[in-house]
Amino acid sequence: MTGTLLLAPEWLGLSGLWQIDAKGKRKAVDAEDVGLSEELADRLEAWMDAFDAIYDEDEPAASDFGDAVERLAWEAEGAALTHAIARELGADWEIRHDLTGWKGKAAS
Repeated sequence: MTGTLLLAPEWLGLSGLWQIDAKGKRKAVDAEDVGLSEELADRLEAWMDAFDAIYDEDEPAASDFGDAVERLAWEAEGAALTHAIARELGADWEIRHDLTGWKGKAAS
């Protein structure tokens, strides 16, 4: 399997992984769908649990972490996950991340 993956938390209950097709359309996928190890899948799930805990579906733009340190730690883990996913899947995959896209959902 090859392609483009985007790590982008946007909605509650999803893995935060999106496969991007040739036309740029996103399709939510799970870690198992793309062949990630159980260890990396567990790490991704824990990271998304932290997002789910602060995300307000009614007011996404108001969702935020308790303080800057907590937010920066979450963002750092997201960047680290992006690199770990890229290492695990190899050169046939393009791995990107957008850790702030959900903030703009309220403006849409």
